[in-house]
Amino acid sequence: MNAMIRVRPLLWSLFAASCVSACAVPPARVGEALAHAPLSAAGPFHLVARFSLQLQATETTEARHFAGRLQWQHGADGDRLLFSDPLGQGVAELRRPPQGAVVVRFADGRERQAPDPEQLLAEVLGAPLPLGELSAWVQARPGTGALVEPDAQGRPRRVRESGWLLSYHYGEGANLPSRLDASLDGMLRLRLFIESWEALP
Repeated sequence: MNAMIRVRPLLWSLFAASCVSACAVPPARVGEALAHAPLSAAGPFHLVARFSLQLQATETTEARHFAGRLQWQHGADGDRLLFSDPLGQGVAELRRPPQGAVVVRFADGRERQAPDPEQLLAEVLGAPLPLGELSAWVQARPGTGALVEPDAQGRPRRVRESGWLLSYHYGEGANLPSRLDASLDGMLRLRLFIESWEALP
C-alpha cells in the first residue's frame, strides 16, 4: 500500500496548475430525493456526489486533502467516473470497459492507461481505492465475508471489509445511503456525500 501512496497523485498536480478547462460537470440536483427502492447487489447506477479524500502524512509523503465532485455511471458496459473541482469544472475522466485497459483522460488532453483501475486511481488520486468493491459499497451492499453492524431498520450501519471500515448514513425511509465514510488503517479516509441516485436498467 505504501508504495502505491508514494506515486505522485496527478490530480493534486492538475489542481495546482489550474488545469480545469475541459469536461465541465453539470451541477448536481441538490435536494433531489434519493431512491427508496434498493438496487440489486452491485447493480447498474448513476450517482452524483461530493467527495473528500484525506491522506495522512508518512515518512516519505506529506498529508494531503482533496475535495471535489464526482459523477459515476456503473453498469454492464463498465464504469465511467468524472472528477471535477468543487465548482463543477472537470479535471479527469476515468473509463473502465468490461474488457481491456482502464483509461483516464485529463482536462489538458493527456491520457493514461493501466491494466486495472486500482493502479490508475492510485496515480490519479494518490490513493489505492478498490473500485470493484466500492461500486457495491456505495450501495450499502457489503460482501459475504464482511462484518456488518446493522441499524434499527436492518440497513448496514458499520461494515468492516478488506481492511476498510465503512460507516453509512441514510435519509429518512431510504434504503440507499446519502453518505459513506470509508477509512483504511487510519492512513486514508474517503467521504462521499451522495446528492442523487438513479438506478439504471
